[in-house]
Amino acid sequence: MENTPISSFNFEGFKIIKSYFEMNEGDEEQTFSINFNPTGIIHKGTSKFDLQIGVLIEERNNKFKAEIIVLGVFKFVSDMQEDMLDNFFYKNAPAILFPYIRAYITTLTSLSGISPVILPTLNLSLLGPELKKNTIILE
Repeated sequence: MENTPISSFNFEGFKIIKSYFEMNEGDEEQTFSINFNPTGIIHKGTSKFDLQIGVLIEERNNKFKAEIIVLGVFKFVSDMQEDMLDNFFYKNAPAILFPYIRAYITTLTSLSGISPVILPTLNLSLLGPELKKNTIILE
């Protein structure tokens, strides 16, 4: 095991820091809109990246609403090239965190006595530019 290479970018874990769920009586139709609000903090001194993704899910007829905020923590190698870091921060990190968001929403809804809400798999690479714009760097 001594020769096992260490990854340049590691997922250390996540926390749900906000969870809100509301269900109103009505039909079983599930036509949802999903909106994301990504923000990030790069901690250069500790080589950590905090990715926070706010997710708002609303049913078209206002029968269901869920809002969660998830914080994912990543560790990176500090001497990595900036273009590689950008790729990890703004493309890979949201893709790594999204399955946990999907699982949380499915579990929350299935334990609430309704048909589980199962979010589709999504390509979150389109969040990259917004996440980059909403990321601050701390020394």
